[in-house]
Amino acid sequence: MEIKLRLVDIKNKEALRAMINDYQGEILKSEAPEEYKYLDSYWQKPDRYPYFIEADEKIAGFVLVNKYNLIEKDAMNLTEFYIKPKFRKQDIGKISAKKVFDLFPGKWEVRELESNPFSQKFWRNVIAEYTGKNYKEVVLNNEKWHGPIQTFDTIR
Repeated sequence: MEIKLRLVDIKNKEALRAMINDYQGEILKSEAPEEYKYLDSYWQKPDRYPYFIEADEKIAGFVLVNKYNLIEKDAMNLTEFYIKPKFRKQDIGKISAKKVFDLFPGKWEVRELESNPFSQKFWRNVIAEYTGKNYKEVVLNNEKWHGPIQTFDTIR
């Protein structure tokens, strides 16, 4: 299976919005999630990158990357990451994550919600494999974030 990342053109913003709604509904366990308030900023501000994840030329998910970080100054932040259910358990998420890390060499932050143990396990495994277990994890519980954050450097 060929896995690619493709920058989301503004003309495909509504397709991305629909996927974000599915993603938020799943992680927040809500049928009517709030509008993702940062979506427009991915075409209005520098250092924000929206990607579709493609598997054999079919859209399998998305990833949003920016530089809004909480621990590592000037780190890239993997803000949102979603693989559609029918594309899961095929290593598409793991391969896509590694491709994203390769696109932006340097420092990274990856955060998971305190309430999402599946995501925590996934990211710990992917980051450990990618870095050879050379990463740090802290757990924040403040007004900005509740949950684990992994930090690492892709330049080895």
